Amino acid sequence: MTASSEIIPDHPLVDDAALLALAELLHGGIRPRRRTLWFVLLDGERRPLPVVVPVDLVPELPDPLGVDNLGRSWHQILRGEPGASVVLMLERPGPGDPSFEDRAWHAALRSAAAEQGLTVAAFFLATADGVAALAPEEAPAPDDARAADGAAPGPVTGVRPRWPRAVPTRRR
Repeated sequence: MTASSEIIPDHPLVDDAALLALAELLHGGIRPRRRTLWFVLLDGERRPLPVVVPVDLVPELPDPLGVDNLGRSWHQILRGEPGASVVLMLERPGPGDPSFEDRAWHAALRSAAAEQGLTVAAFFLATADGVAALAPEEAPAPDDARAADGAAPGPVTGVRPRWPRAVPTRRR
């Protein structure tokens, strides 16, 4: 899918086509060799802040503490900006069909944003097949388990994901 909207600096990303155009610009039509999480923060008028952040060395499944830290970072940057949101893109090698792991990242990041009072304007999956948006209902609840044959469970709707908090331990 090719976006028909163009990106104009300091202009709001007013619709899904503009968000897709941003994600396609970030992806650049490359063939990813590793997992990278990209995020762009939007102000209350949906204008992107002038920083695009790629996070490398992204594990296959989300780490609750790492995801919580991302959410806190977004909140610190956007505090005092009512209506702020975040655009997320998980870039990875392989086919374009969303996997269980992709959906787990989707759910974890949406939950982290919600816990900080932010919304996810869009979540994209980028592969060698291109860029595709994942709808909020495509994010499973975190306690969904893989089916016996290893296939990902279907989408779960109406459930707010809850991720465990990290518990500090004492070293001896």
